[in-house]
Amino acid sequence: MFKKLACFTGWLAVLCLSLMFSFMLGLWQGWGTATILLLWLLVMVLTALLWHSLPELLLLIRGKKGRRWFTKYRLSRREYVLFNHWKAGAAVIKRIKRRRTHLPWYLLVGDRCGKSTLLSSAGLPRFYGDSADSITTPTRTLRWWFFRDLCVLDLSSNFLNGTASFRQAWSKLARWCTHIPAPGGIIIALPMSQLMASDLSQLHRLARQQRSLVEPLVRHYGERLPLYVLVTQCDTFPGFSLWQHQLSDAQRQQALGYTWSMPPCIDGQDDTTLQPLFAHLHEGFSLVRLSMARPDTLSALEYNALLDFPEAFARLEPALRFTLAALCEANAYFSPVTLKSIWFCSTEPQVENQGRRTSHFIQDLLTRHLPALSLKKSGLRWYQRSFGRTCCYTAIGVCALWLAISASMSAMRLRSGLAELAPDKLAAFIAADEQHATLALPWLPFTPLFSQQRHNAETLLTRIPVTPRPARQTLEAFQLRALNASPAQQRHYILQLAVAVTHWRQMQRGAPLDTLAGSSPISDELMQNVYPSALSPLTRLALERYYIQRPHGKRWLQNAQRVLDNLVNNDLSLRWLQAPNTAFPPLHAATFWPALPDSLALDGRWTQAGEATINHWMAEIEAATGRPEPIFQPLRESWPETRQQAWRQYLIEVTAHLSPDETLPASRRQLIAIGQNQSPAMRFAARIVDELEAILPQQAQPWLTTLRDVQTLASAGDGTSLRQFNQQLRLSLADWFQGNTQTTAAATTQSAQQAWLDWQKSRNSAVNAAVAQEKPRDTLTHGLFTPRQQKPDANPLGALLPALATLEERASPDDIEADVAEVWRLYQDDARTLLANAMANSACWLNEQWKSSVIWPLGKNTEKRSYEEQQTLSQQLVSNFLRGPARPMLSVDSNGLSAAGFAGMTLPLTTEFSQFLRSAFTPDILQDLPQRTTTKIQDQKAALQAKVAALELQQTKLEQQVVKTTVTSLPATIAGGAQVIPTGTKLLLNCQKGDQVLSSMNFADKADFTWQPGQCRGVTLSVTFPDFVAISQINGDDAWPWFVSLFSSGETLINSSDFGDSAEWLKRLGIKQILVRFTMTNTPPLEDAWQSWKTNADEISALTQQIRDLNEQSAHPQPDELVAHALSGFPDNITQCQ
Repeated sequence: MFKKLACFTGWLAVLCLSLMFSFMLGLWQGWGTATILLLWLLVMVLTALLWHSLPELLLLIRGKKGRRWFTKYRLSRREYVLFNHWKAGAAVIKRIKRRRTHLPWYLLVGDRCGKSTLLSSAGLPRFYGDSADSITTPTRTLRWWFFRDLCVLDLSSNFLNGTASFRQAWSKLARWCTHIPAPGGIIIALPMSQLMASDLSQLHRLARQQRSLVEPLVRHYGERLPLYVLVTQCDTFPGFSLWQHQLSDAQRQQALGYTWSMPPCIDGQDDTTLQPLFAHLHEGFSLVRLSMARPDTLSALEYNALLDFPEAFARLEPALRFTLAALCEANAYFSPVTLKSIWFCSTEPQVENQGRRTSHFIQDLLTRHLPALSLKKSGLRWYQRSFGRTCCYTAIGVCALWLAISASMSAMRLRSGLAELAPDKLAAFIAADEQHATLALPWLPFTPLFSQQRHNAETLLTRIPVTPRPARQTLEAFQLRALNASPAQQRHYILQLAVAVTHWRQMQRGAPLDTLAGSSPISDELMQNVYPSALSPLTRLALERYYIQRPHGKRWLQNAQRVLDNLVNNDLSLRWLQAPNTAFPPLHAATFWPALPDSLALDGRWTQAGEATINHWMAEIEAATGRPEPIFQPLRESWPETRQQAWRQYLIEVTAHLSPDETLPASRRQLIAIGQNQSPAMRFAARIVDELEAILPQQAQPWLTTLRDVQTLASAGDGTSLRQFNQQLRLSLADWFQGNTQTTAAATTQSAQQAWLDWQKSRNSAVNAAVAQEKPRDTLTHGLFTPRQQKPDANPLGALLPALATLEERASPDDIEADVAEVWRLYQDDARTLLANAMANSACWLNEQWKSSVIWPLGKNTEKRSYEEQQTLSQQLVSNFLRGPARPMLSVDSNGLSAAGFAGMTLPLTTEFSQFLRSAFTPDILQDLPQRTTTKIQDQKAALQAKVAALELQQTKLEQQVVKTTVTSLPATIAGGAQVIPTGTKLLLNCQKGDQVLSSMNFADKADFTWQPGQCRGVTLSVTFPDFVAISQINGDDAWPWFVSLFSSGETLINSSDFGDSAEWLKRLGIKQILVRFTMTNTPPLEDAWQSWKTNADEISALTQQIRDLNEQSAHPQPDELVAHALSGFPDNITQCQ
């Protein structure tokens, strides 16, 4: 069980890891999700096939049955060693080739002829190998010899007469040699002993062996691979060693042989084949022989041999010629090969060490001749080879056939009797003749003849009489007429002149008449001559071309270019270029919103058609002038910014005309268009993006960037749910692979995409609800005016504008410009349209309810009811209507009842009904009894009255408290002295149960005063003078507590002004203050009783004031008390139903 679970877990991990790898590779390469999944499936299938076929492959490789099949692709041990030796040198050659350096290499082939000894004893420095000067051993397989400017691949003699394994190894080695740069040639080494033996059969066998060996390379490279014959062991030839000993060291390093400038034709029967070689050798030997004189060290026998050496060496010619014939002569068995050179060399034992040898006549061959020969091409000319001769004969035949066909076709093209043709036919003939391409192969040999015929036709055409025009006067008059014209007409004149100048230039270059006739014609007033009216336009065009090529025509063209420059640069503002034209009509807003006025339009020059037309005009003018016009450059530079400004202003004007509070019903087609993103607002937004598509992102203004982003979201959101899931999956995986939880850009894009989907979902829900409603009902606005009472997502219209606000926040969180706000105001049009449609439907439904529940019952059986009964019924019906169907569609404001609204849009009630509601009903009519204002006031008043009653009960208890205070009088006096002093005092406490008095004649009199809270409201203090009494009164519930606190210190100064009517007497006597003395006992209980009573009284007063205010509010009429209203004033329609 555990094994099965581990196997299942392992395979599941492999599947997940391979899927992750596929997604990483696919997202990196930008592949689609389907391609990534297909790759994953392919990897899984290949893995499964490999997993199941691997055991079989192992059995096939290890078993005997598979060995035979793999034999041709496997390497034996000898071949593997051979490959390693070859690969070491080939890598050096490839590396040098990659450095673009020329290092030729040659293949050296020979049968035990001392070739390896010859190379090792040359005394030349070697590179990339063992350069130690050691005794040379026989070459077992191959050996690379890298000299300074040359590389030699020395093949072992075993490849010539070895076993079958060597022959098989050589076939692979030959194939390997074709994978590196081509060799400079093949060096065939022949031993001198074989040539001296004159055994022709042995020489033939040796030559054929060597030829068979190099055949694969010769077959592959062909004649590009020449042969070089190197005769070795020349020291065995009699007299050769003696001769070379007489030479200097420099002479012994020179090459001894001959190189043909042109490869010889090898023929065994031709005695002259090697004559150039031996002739040059004999000449060289003879010159050297003369320079030697007679050395003193030589004996007579040696000297005779030295003198006879040149003639004796020439006797090698027959054997060498026979060998070369067997080696190079062409036959049916071998590919043709070329012989380039024949060289002779030798190796002599060193005097100091007989085991070492020194090579002669090989140094210059390796350092100069062979590197130079690799740079030369084959001696044969390309046309001397068989393939070259075949190509030449083929070319000559093709040319002859070409001339014959051209002659027959040209004979049909030539025409006689041109002088008898009419001018129009002559012009037609010229145009038809020019249709034939000048350098077309069928006419090329006889092109001069056709040119002469066309020239004769044009000469005949110029015999027509014409009236020439003066260039200066004609063009200046045209300029004056253009300057005095309107901007649009001025542009027409300028373009006419530009077209004419372009045509004249084409005419000067010899443009065909068909090309000239296919474009806009030249105006008659701009032509150089006045042509007869009977001539056809083609004839006049041919004459115009002829005269413009004359000297007078060149001056005419120069004047026309000058006038064109003057007209173009006359107005720096380029009003003539931007004037209105039928080519770019204005873009009317009524195209998208039919209700908008036709005057609301965008100038056509800011559209793509206008831009293309203006650019075409500027290109025509610049083509005519032959240079870029500097006056156009500022316009081109400011054009993107100016276009954006124009479209921005157009967007602002359009959104300003879209009424935000107009409630109109939408047709079924309009609703479906909104659901398909084909509403006027969406089409207008898409049109703006398409028109400004050429604006680069770095040049785009913020409002255009926002509009493009939203349109991108719209195009992405139009896909299916699977496509949206695919996009979200790819974004999430890309963020996860990059190691980020969510990059800022990806997070913004994803959140904006989700916000767009939410907005689209809310909009589509609202559209579906509107389309599903066949007749007016109130379901579209259900819960819309009372959002707190509806369930979440109960009405999709309620979530429409908030979803759009969320989209605005996520799509452009940093853009708070007014231009960006206009973009979002445009997208609000769909929501406004749906909201207006909902309110229009609800308004019509409400109007039908008014007629069915109020107007119709009032009009039924009117003859059976009195006027008072009719009014009573009307009050009842209207009240029921307002509390029933109309209740959700009405609201309360400062003026009373009014139409309910949402997002700045209100229900379209008629003015009569609005006035009727405000004058006849209070806002409480819409409320149930518990929610009415009057009910709430009564509840509040009852609660306050209960509080007052409790406080009054407590107040009664407090008023029953009795506080006794003992007052002792002391003498009263005048502070600072006076003419009259007081003679006594009197204190009177006025209470409901009676007055309490303390009289004193300035003696220490004492009396007890009893005080109850709320029962004593006055205190009177009398100061007795000899002639009068000064009286000061204190009134109020707090009179006694205040008086007691005033005399807490036992005395106090009372101002004269406090004595009322006696103040004037005191002032006359000069008395400002009177010092009165009283001492009080038991004052703390008095203060506590007073504070408790006063706090309770203040609370009762505050509650009483609240009750009074509530009484004033409840003085308005009750909701059920309908003000009497004339029945004739009832409105017939209460809403604006359309």
